[in-house]
Amino acid sequence: MFYKDSEVRRRREARVTRPLPTNSPDRIPLSQITPGSQLQGTVISMVDFGVYVDVQTECDGLLHISQITRADFIAHPKQVFKPGDSVTVRVLRVSPDMKKLQLTMLSPSDIANSSLDDDDDEDRIQLEDLTIDDEVWGEIKRVTAFGAFVEVGAKVDGFLHFMDHPEFGQVPGAKPSAFMRVKDRLRCWVSDINLEKNRIKLTANRPASLPGPRREFKIIQ
Repeated sequence: MFYKDSEVRRRREARVTRPLPTNSPDRIPLSQITPGSQLQGTVISMVDFGVYVDVQTECDGLLHISQITRADFIAHPKQVFKPGDSVTVRVLRVSPDMKKLQLTMLSPSDIANSSLDDDDDEDRIQLEDLTIDDEVWGEIKRVTAFGAFVEVGAKVDGFLHFMDHPEFGQVPGAKPSAFMRVKDRLRCWVSDINLEKNRIKLTANRPASLPGPRREFKIIQ
């Protein structure tokens, strides 16, 4: 309980006010973003494998730890950033269909001298870098009778049980294939990690342990 309370407190303190609300019509569609474009952003959250940066597009961009610098070894992005920092980044890769935006702080020469294939593998999230309640975005790759396998940018696909889908129960008796469809994009959270079996379990329902939006109550006298 002490660990959970401290983790919740850490996440709450790390919350950053975004320059634009996530549903703002002024956010730029990924279809208008091109590789190489320079953007100004705000560090929103930090994970072991990098930072998520709000560059005022329709989704946050991932600045992987391998894309921060080639000059020094960085064990954790907290050595360089903290939530709320303003950063200048460039677009490394963008996929409007998959709602993925990869960012870099490396120079063009550093990128040119590295293998894109190696970077693709390096950018994959290691299971050891994930923690419970980490937020990830993914795409459903395969639907089964019990749920769906979701590609979340990790070494292995995560499994989302049909009962952990937000639409479960809306139509009594509906099969998973009725509300879980291949190529659907989902906002998920890590609910369990099994390093021995190389498995990730997901939920698409926001964990109750995470701090939610503040609510204000007016006292009527």
